[in-house]
Amino acid sequence: MCNLVSVKIMKTLRHDLVKLSVILGLCGSLLAACASPSVKTTVLMPAKQSGMINAKRVGIASLKGDYNGTMSDRLRSFVAGIQVNGSPYFTLVDLDRKTLLQEQRLGDSAMFSAKTAVAIGNLTTADTLLGGSFAPNYDRTRSQKDVEYCAVQGEEKCAYYGTKKVNCHEQSASAELNLRATNVERGTSSFTQSYGAKTKHSWCDDQLFGAGAKARSDMQNTVIADILSQLRRDIAPYQVTFNIKFMKKDASKFGDQEAVKSTFAAGLEFVKNQRVPRACEFFRKAASLCDQSPAIYHNVGVCAETEGDLDRALAFYQKADRLTMSPNKIIGISLTRVQGNISSRSALQGQLR
Repeated sequence: MCNLVSVKIMKTLRHDLVKLSVILGLCGSLLAACASPSVKTTVLMPAKQSGMINAKRVGIASLKGDYNGTMSDRLRSFVAGIQVNGSPYFTLVDLDRKTLLQEQRLGDSAMFSAKTAVAIGNLTTADTLLGGSFAPNYDRTRSQKDVEYCAVQGEEKCAYYGTKKVNCHEQSASAELNLRATNVERGTSSFTQSYGAKTKHSWCDDQLFGAGAKARSDMQNTVIADILSQLRRDIAPYQVTFNIKFMKKDASKFGDQEAVKSTFAAGLEFVKNQRVPRACEFFRKAASLCDQSPAIYHNVGVCAETEGDLDRALAFYQKADRLTMSPNKIIGISLTRVQGNISSRSALQGQLR
């Protein structure tokens, strides 16, 4: 009897799961159908630290507090490995610390001060010097928790439960990098910035999975990688990917012109099939047939933006905005995005020279 009941329950559960999966699938399809089609485009942005615009030949000193040299070496390798448009962005200048100290008669603390930066740069051909301090930290703690267990097993179920102590452990690693960039030509600070990161790992002795300590070096490497990732956007141009939405319709209804409607719809179909250049042919054709549609002009603007013509994209977005009777969210986002990218363009051009 019990077996029959169990079978019925299992069949009911399977049936309910099938219905749930069908419902979720339909919901997903409806959401996808309602969402505006979009295209991803990648834009090169200038380094966030404007003081690094002219930095190309970089010398990196050993960091104070980095006693085993791990972070200093990682920083040098990281900077040397930065690429922009497929080519190395920086030239890493080797700093022979002993020679510099002898020739300039400098103490360790003065080595990268603004006062001596020009002289050091002349000796090394570096245009920018990076130095600072590194403070790593590692800790491991132990605690206990109470766990219930079956102390006396009965014929069918546990007759008596007891509690026992189980050891739990936590490892934590953190670090802070205080970095200073000095412009050699002017002998002035290009920028100073602090970068911090931390990671934790915890487990208890009764765990079936994920138990056991992580290597201390692995945790420290994770922290260092996080810090270098933060540094990357500050010192060199970096890529940002935007997901740009196309408009599906607007209040103009395309002037009730069937030719415009079918042409615009064809463009959207090509977008959905990830054939944006072909879609743009239809959007531009639709623009030649109807000059009162915000959606058409916005989508032509998207085409110009994905082709890298930001000024034409802005003009189309502005025209689309002027044709609306109330603020449109998609048009507003496009205007803000392309205006921001245009304002960043001159800084980027300076860094790429």
